[in-house]
Amino acid sequence: MRKIFLLPVFILFLTGLASAQPIDDDLPQITGCLALVNARVVASPGKAPVVSTVVMRDGLITQLGPNLKIPADAYRIAADSLYVYPAFIDAFCSIGINEPENGDGQGNRGSQRPTFDADGNPPLEEAGITPYKSVRATFDAKEKSIADWRAQGFAIAHVVPKGKMLPGKGSIVVLSGKEADQMLWKEDVSMFAQWTGAGGGYPSTVIGIMAKWRELYHNALQSVAHQSSYDNATLISRPKYNQAHEALMPVVKKEMPVYFRAPKVKDISRAMSLQKDLGMRMIITDAEEAWYLKDQFKLGSIPLVLSLDLPEDKSEKKAQAEAKAKGPEGPGQDGPGQPGPKAVKDSLGAEVKAEAKAEAKEKDNDSTKTIALDTVTFDPEKEAFEKKRAESLKAYQEQAGVLAKDGIAFSFGTMSVKTGDFSKNISTMIENGLPTETALKALTTQPASLLGIEKYCGTVEVGKMANVIVSTKPLFEKDAAIKYMVVEGNLYAYEVKEKKKVAAKKTESTSSGPLDGIWDYVVEVPGETQEGELEFITIDGELTGTLTSEDNTTGNDRTGKHRHRWKNSHVYI
Repeated sequence: MRKIFLLPVFILFLTGLASAQPIDDDLPQITGCLALVNARVVASPGKAPVVSTVVMRDGLITQLGPNLKIPADAYRIAADSLYVYPAFIDAFCSIGINEPENGDGQGNRGSQRPTFDADGNPPLEEAGITPYKSVRATFDAKEKSIADWRAQGFAIAHVVPKGKMLPGKGSIVVLSGKEADQMLWKEDVSMFAQWTGAGGGYPSTVIGIMAKWRELYHNALQSVAHQSSYDNATLISRPKYNQAHEALMPVVKKEMPVYFRAPKVKDISRAMSLQKDLGMRMIITDAEEAWYLKDQFKLGSIPLVLSLDLPEDKSEKKAQAEAKAKGPEGPGQDGPGQPGPKAVKDSLGAEVKAEAKAEAKEKDNDSTKTIALDTVTFDPEKEAFEKKRAESLKAYQEQAGVLAKDGIAFSFGTMSVKTGDFSKNISTMIENGLPTETALKALTTQPASLLGIEKYCGTVEVGKMANVIVSTKPLFEKDAAIKYMVVEGNLYAYEVKEKKKVAAKKTESTSSGPLDGIWDYVVEVPGETQEGELEFITIDGELTGTLTSEDNTTGNDRTGKHRHRWKNSHVYI
């Protein structure tokens, strides 16, 4: 019996060892054709699942529909119980970027003083002004974040370099491949800017950054005009070359958008003011407090990329810590820190005794009913602070839902969120009013349109890139997990962690019935006494239980212990 019991437990243990871990990630595919057979395909946000077969070859979707003739060389995956969605597109991130050598952005500060030009300006590198830098310079195809975000469902990412005021130009990256040349799809498609000063040099403040932006922009405009005159007229001196002005020429020509990182409401307001003054094409990115300025975003002139980061719920964390510190509450518990039926019964008994004792004392001292005010710990300032914090947290959680309700289109970016918080934060936003259709749009069609790649990806259609998510349940549902990722035809498989059935049973038994608990019983008949315990548990409205009995028979001289399990939905007493 011991071996029979241990085998399923051992299998469950092995099943729970890994979750979302890639298998055969480095093995080459033996065929360039892949078929997901009879999957429930959600072709685009808002579409209902349709049972179809998806055939992909050489990185493209070549066939889509029911009852297809599957090519003989296709690698087939039976997907009749699985769901297929367009893979996610990250509108703003730094996936695959290594930190610069001077990660603090201080340049050579501390080693030697920087040199200054005739106008008193520090070198561009020292000032954090590097608009000429491309993603390729610091992109690492083997960087861990690439595989991590791919496992979360992302196939395409708009990647920007790291830095200070003007870190450089962004590129569109395919999250599959072993070399930068394989992954960098469209280079230098955007300019990245933020309110981050040089740290000890100029510009180091918000006012300094705004002044420097105006200076650079107008100088770039003059460079464009000078270059145009030089190309089309005579007797014009050759323009002087400036690396920063040259890099900003596509911006002042409105050929390249500026992705301005502005998390807080003041950051957003200042960026909008700068855009109004200079007239550049601007996208507000990594926004955490956009709901304050939703009227401006309703105009639709400035696109929006929301941050997927959310403030930490400290009250929930505190409650979990207290529960953990409290620990087990005695025998008969259902799990760590969770009392079982017997413990609950003992606790209730103690409470009843305490109440009876207090009631008796109250009757004896009826004329002197008082409350010791010094024992009441109530801090109105603390209560007000906790209330304000809860309201603020709720506003962050509801931001996406509020903007969606007002008809404001937005994309999602992962710049500030950790991979481990992505699914949790999306679920929190959905619980707080974000429609699942809008959530899927913000991760697929909306960023595709923003980046100008809607012709190639964002939906599951014939002729588009073979970028799909294969999940065990509809996306954003509880317990949904990614089983396969296909990125430009390359298949990545993941082990899905199965829930242990024992744990599921305990979860179901949370409902309590009138008989739930452990009951002692004694049966006396002439010449025989029986003692034991009855344990009642209600699971989904059905009463089950265990009877444990001890036989103490004097006449027949037999002793023993018996345990019986029974299950019945009707009990008569």
